[in-house]
Amino acid sequence: RLIPGLERARFHRLGSLHRNTYVDGPRLLDRYLRLRRHPWIQLAGQITGVEGYLESAAMGLWAGLNLALRRAGRTPDPLPAETAVGALVEHVVASPAKRFEPMNMNFGLLPPLGVRIRDKKKVKEAKAARALEALDAWRARWLAGGEAAG
Repeated sequence: RLIPGLERARFHRLGSLHRNTYVDGPRLLDRYLRLRRHPWIQLAGQITGVEGYLESAAMGLWAGLNLALRRAGRTPDPLPAETAVGALVEHVVASPAKRFEPMNMNFGLLPPLGVRIRDKKKVKEAKAARALEALDAWRARWLAGGEAAG
């Protein structure tokens, strides 16, 4: 009621103002966030099926990189699933769930390490180190001119 023009407003129902609108990524999107049936249409951000500001921005950056490279006649390798953004893309496009639900980034999306570590902090540290190695290898391949079919 402190907002000018709403001094006499009546609220019929208080509720959430946030609604996440998203597509069924596993059915509709490829690893470059393009529509499978119409690959000239690229999606970005929250509508791809991620939750959170950082996650939405990351999907926007990945989509933007893909668009810029396509305009230059190039297609990057998909991001490694061992990285946060690669794992999010993998969730968005290949989630086995019958009913797809948006997701925030979490360490559970990253592939298992293959070795048993009991200390959760050490598991996260190992997954983070592996992600950096995978991203460095991806960047080295990409900067060396390697391309995936797209």
